[in-house]
Amino acid sequence: MKILVAGNKNYGLTKAIYNLHPEATYLSRSTGYDLTDSFIQSTVAKMSLEYDVFISVSCLQKFNQVRLIEEIMNQWWKQNHTGYLIALGSSADTPVKGTKWSYPVEKKALRAYCRQQGQAIASETPPNWRVTYLSPGNMHTPNQDIKMPKIPKLDTAYVAEVIDWLIQQPTHINISELCLDRIQNE
Repeated sequence: MKILVAGNKNYGLTKAIYNLHPEATYLSRSTGYDLTDSFIQSTVAKMSLEYDVFISVSCLQKFNQVRLIEEIMNQWWKQNHTGYLIALGSSADTPVKGTKWSYPVEKKALRAYCRQQGQAIASETPPNWRVTYLSPGNMHTPNQDIKMPKIPKLDTAYVAEVIDWLIQQPTHINISELCLDRIQNE
């Protein structure tokens, strides 16, 4: 199984995925892929046709994660590609707060887009690909541990194992959405 990951393999959840799948291909600014650039997004979408699984971990502001996923989905539709797309969202997509912070709105858009695609493929006979919106709560990363030291956090290795579990599900099952939150401190 060939896996393509949008994310820096030296950081956070992508690092945990790398620990499970060092053979996967990882794309980020550190590997020469500015995933906020529309030309690069188009290039990555075409590249994704050579892979079985695409995992979007990168936090791409200004709706660029949605744009990247849309580019990939369009290529998959055009080429009748068989694959599995997992988009990392956030549990921050559910509350509504009066704030200028666009992150929750961007994740809501990603969630809606993934659900729309999941509904579209459900009517295909047979469906050629699956899409999952995975929304974990806070995870142990250096940045989150500093910003929110007292909030319970998920271990990135555990979330990477959940992603592996998703990948291993039968191809006729689409898990449209999965939310994870840690409820107590260790």
